Amino acid sequence: MSPEPIKPASGRRTVCDHCRRRRIRCDGEFPCNQCNHASLSCKREHVPKRRGPKRGSGRVINELRAQDGDAPVGGKAPPPSNGSTSGSHTSGPPSIDQWISDSAAAAAAQYPWHPIMSDMHRHEEPNSMFTTDQFRPTSPSYFHLIPTCLDLFMEHIYPIMPLVHMPTLRASINRPLEMFEKNLLYSLCALTSTHMSGKNTLAPGPPSWEAAGRFFLDECISVRQCYDFVEDKSLSAVISSYFIHTAFFELNQNRKSWYYLREALTLGQDLMLHNENSYVGLAPAEALCRRRTFWILYVTERSFAILRHKPLTLSKTPEFPTTLHDYELPEIHDGFMRLVNSYHLLDSSFVDSWNESSGAPASTLTYTTLQRQLNRPQPSDVSITDIQKADILITQQWLRLIVWQSSMRQGLLSSTAEDESMTFRYPLKIAHSLLDVISSLPTTSIEVHGMGIFEKIFEIGNTMLDVMQACGTSLPNETYGVAQDPFEVFVKTLSQTPNSQRQYANLLLAKAAEKPQFQRLTQTLTPPLSLPGNPMLPTHPPVDFMGLGQTTGNNLMPSAQRQWRGSIVGEIGEDGTYKVADDVAEERQTVWVDNAIWIPETVASVSDDDGMVVMDEGVWIGKAK
Repeated sequence: MSPEPIKPASGRRTVCDHCRRRRIRCDGEFPCNQCNHASLSCKREHVPKRRGPKRGSGRVINELRAQDGDAPVGGKAPPPSNGSTSGSHTSGPPSIDQWISDSAAAAAAQYPWHPIMSDMHRHEEPNSMFTTDQFRPTSPSYFHLIPTCLDLFMEHIYPIMPLVHMPTLRASINRPLEMFEKNLLYSLCALTSTHMSGKNTLAPGPPSWEAAGRFFLDECISVRQCYDFVEDKSLSAVISSYFIHTAFFELNQNRKSWYYLREALTLGQDLMLHNENSYVGLAPAEALCRRRTFWILYVTERSFAILRHKPLTLSKTPEFPTTLHDYELPEIHDGFMRLVNSYHLLDSSFVDSWNESSGAPASTLTYTTLQRQLNRPQPSDVSITDIQKADILITQQWLRLIVWQSSMRQGLLSSTAEDESMTFRYPLKIAHSLLDVISSLPTTSIEVHGMGIFEKIFEIGNTMLDVMQACGTSLPNETYGVAQDPFEVFVKTLSQTPNSQRQYANLLLAKAAEKPQFQRLTQTLTPPLSLPGNPMLPTHPPVDFMGLGQTTGNNLMPSAQRQWRGSIVGEIGEDGTYKVADDVAEERQTVWVDNAIWIPETVASVSDDDGMVVMDEGVWIGKAK
């Protein structure tokens, strides 16, 4: 039998060494409840010292646990744990009520603390294994947020990451938790908290969701040091590593994010998730969670391979998941499979070609086929949530851009290609498609995805500016007429959270401001970005950045005419003769024709081969129909 708590001999309550070091209230018992909850051995060996300058605190609980080593925890010998689902119970908190009381006791100490906010301008990542160089320095406890995190995860994140069995996870928080269960629960809370940081949500929460996310990340990493995590052969170990990877990605700590993704991939391969035979004999719920976990790793690895030029490790694949949990709606499965199918089009040979690890060139037919498959409209007879639509449709446009960039690297693009996807101006059409997607969705359904989806929007907007600079803007109004400008909408969408604004929106604005022909794009956008966060996109007059306005020196003034129009002064006909536009003297504003490209601030001579016309204000490239 475990020993009963012993009262101190003296009538005066004695604070144990660990509570004194952690600066929290001690109940005076031996062992005290605080040490039991933190898996520490309760000691009273402190000798009062003379007052003077005190050392700063850092890695407090972690250092104390390291000093304890194999000592009995809370006065009791810890039972062995093999890291699997059959592991024994720990002396951790038995219920959410005790987590809340623990948090209240920590807050009652009334010591000053400051939320740990990420500095997006730092180029060096922390040297510690934790989220900062210190382990939760002077940070309060956020354990009381666990029920809130579970609710927010189910509402906002589960539709795109349906990896865990939610009834089982919810039931686990009402009993003593095993170490592998703490590992999964804390990683889920870290993922949810970092995703909620800076979001326009009405859900109650702490002053800083990012501080809460860092707390749960550090707590999860600390839990892994309390048992043999490497030997944890449960699915929860794979999922927790994936959740930690995503949380670190949200914090812009890319090395740690990549490390934990590779850890999840390795653990998944060790569980043989890629082998169809490993699913034989499993319970239906367990098999479904395992299949979904493999395919989310498959999708994420391909995304990272493209974004960060990383190698692929998953080649052999099991069958797709085909079932649902009994508590799920059909759109959970449908949306998940649409996302998987989008990435499944890009096989390992394409990724190797993208990373330049394969010397075999691809044919034009390969790229045009990929573009047609990615450009297929989504079936309208299947209902999916707005959160799933945002993930699927924005990813679809980004993949179209990746395929176009790959074909450009192969030297397959041409200004006269019959297939539009093989022309230099195709990213402008992709930008249009992305504009339609963003305009059709609520802002909250986009921002809840976090930095991953913002990076895809940024890549499309960044490439759009490159194409506009190199090839001009020649989207015909009768084909792509819209009521908003993509650049304006992209910048405002990227400004929905503080992190995305610092990392992406400001960079896109800075790039546009560097070029005189793009400076007018920032004039309308700058004032709204200085306002407090607004859940809805502000309404502003159209910028008409695709149209050609009047020029004065190096400044381009927006045209007062309708959007997507340019100034055509003449064309080179098929016979090589120069033809002046009929209405150039009257209006100088008309609809662009196909194959007419405006190159601002360029001086060239007339050429029968290129169809270039000398102008003081720029160059038009094109041929008459």
